[in-house]
Amino acid sequence: MGGILDAARELVLGEGLRAATVDRIVVASGAPKGSIYHRFGTVDDLLATMWLRAVRASQARFLASLEGEDAVTVGVAAALSLYDFAREEPDDAALLILLRQQDVGRHLRDEELSRQLATVNSPLERGLEDLATRLHGRATRAAVEQTVLAVVDLPLGAIRRHLLVRRPPPPDLREPLGRAVRAALQPA
Repeated sequence: MGGILDAARELVLGEGLRAATVDRIVVASGAPKGSIYHRFGTVDDLLATMWLRAVRASQARFLASLEGEDAVTVGVAAALSLYDFAREEPDDAALLILLRQQDVGRHLRDEELSRQLATVNSPLERGLEDLATRLHGRATRAAVEQTVLAVVDLPLGAIRRHLLVRRPPPPDLREPLGRAVRAALQPA
């Protein structure tokens, strides 16, 4: 299954979402057309599965980094997990920069896949609310926004331009990114 999803990802990254047709995925992956339809049902289900695989891999790192005593240190680790994911898995990271949930969830046939897509961000949202509570005493709207700005928006902004040209972010970006996130998390 991984080869099929990788082939679809490569088509999307190279030529856009509409380039990932079943016929082109068959050619790129070498998988029989019947196998693709048997495993995924539709190309939309395949693309949603591809996107979910990338989201789950990124989120697993992010959520694992939320363990620890000092909330600021945990926040920096969470932010840097996004950078590390982009360094180690640049194709999946680029996919997440290019595609949004609604891009892959419009015409799904598989109801379970639709449910997974609808709830995939729930653990991340809970983790960010918990971190906001640890940093600010409460998970107010402003506290959550400030937390998301520091640990999600800041690292994604730093890595985005590199991923858009299909390059992992440079190694020397990690340290200044960590300092910037730490500064953004410090109380005013």
